[in-house]
Amino acid sequence: MRFTTLFPLLAATALASSDSSSSSSSAASSEASPKVEEPTPAGEIWAAKWKDEDLSSYTKHCAGSTTFKAQIYTLGEMYPTLKDFAPQLKVFYNKQLYPGSWEGKDVHGEGRELLKMPLVELPFAVREWLTKSPKQRHFSVQDDTVFFAPGAIYPILPLFVDEPESDKLSDCDGLYEDLENYSAEPKDGVVLGKVAHKSLGKNEVEVTLDAFQVKGAAGAKDEL
Repeated sequence: MRFTTLFPLLAATALASSDSSSSSSSAASSEASPKVEEPTPAGEIWAAKWKDEDLSSYTKHCAGSTTFKAQIYTLGEMYPTLKDFAPQLKVFYNKQLYPGSWEGKDVHGEGRELLKMPLVELPFAVREWLTKSPKQRHFSVQDDTVFFAPGAIYPILPLFVDEPESDKLSDCDGLYEDLENYSAEPKDGVVLGKVAHKSLGKNEVEVTLDAFQVKGAAGAKDEL
């Protein structure tokens, strides 16, 4: 049994037809029907739409950073490694759009990835958000373990980051907890964030998240 059979939505583009006749039929159907544009993954929508040089007219405030480690699996290598979790994952992700891998990109099929880590190792703000968002469909919690695609980080990135330090605590207090402050594009007063990751070996990854608030330079008008 292939793992993709347990995740019909996450692996929506996975397996090719098993014989030439079905391939021909599929090709004929494709030619007859207009191409349907795929929805943009949530992670890609919220991935940073800026580069460092775009921030030259801003000053940074309340900068914070967090690093965590997790296991990572592609759909092609999940079974039978995670067979005990598969039934609940199948139910949780049924008919849900895949939020993407790194930068929110969707490579489709068996290349799609999920992170796995102990629930207790998620930052408190993320765990609190999960409690307050019972209908969310990006983080699958199974007892003391949580699964999520890398792309699921981007829409709530500030919640992952340690509360920033400031000479005036009130300047930063609660800044990251209110996602209304968060943006993928720079403009005066918003919180921006970036995600970086590196492999630590097979099925092991280290993720570093940075967040900060940007404010327009003194005397400069924000035209964004």
